Amino acid sequence: MVYETQMLTIGQLARMLDSNPQTLRYYERIGLLIPSARTAAGYRLYSQLEADRLAFIRRAQRLGWSLHEIASIIAVRESGVPPCRHVRSLAEAKAREIEARITELSALRQEMVQLARVAVEVESECADSSSICLAFDPGRSTIT
Repeated sequence: MVYETQMLTIGQLARMLDSNPQTLRYYERIGLLIPSARTAAGYRLYSQLEADRLAFIRRAQRLGWSLHEIASIIAVRESGVPPCRHVRSLAEAKAREIEARITELSALRQEMVQLARVAVEVESECADSSSICLAFDPGRSTIT
C-alpha cells in the first residue's frame, strides 16, 4: 500500500473518521496511536498510516473488541509477526462468549415473557395489595 505524505492534524483525523480529538489523545496516552510528527508549535500530525490504524481500531471496537484486545493485536503486528493466528484465537474466544451471552439472554427473555404473563394475571389484585407489584412476589413468577 502506498501512503500519501500529506499529514493530518488531530482535528482533521478525528473528523475524517468521525471521532473526536480527545479520543485520539487517549489512544495516544495508552499507546494505541502515535503521531508521526509534531509541528514546531507542538501540534500532533498524523500520516495515512495512523489514519489506517485508527480505522482498524474503530472497526474492531464496533465488533465488540476491547482496547486491551486491540492493543494485543497491534503489539503482535509491531513485533513483526502477522497477527492472523492471534486474531483467530481471540475471535474464537469472543464467539464463545457471544454464544454464552445469547444463552443468557434467551433465558432472560423467557423470564420477561413469564413476568409479563403474571403481571396480566395479577393486575386486578395489585390495586388492593401493599406489594409494589404482585407479579414480583415469590410463587407468582420465576424471578429469583
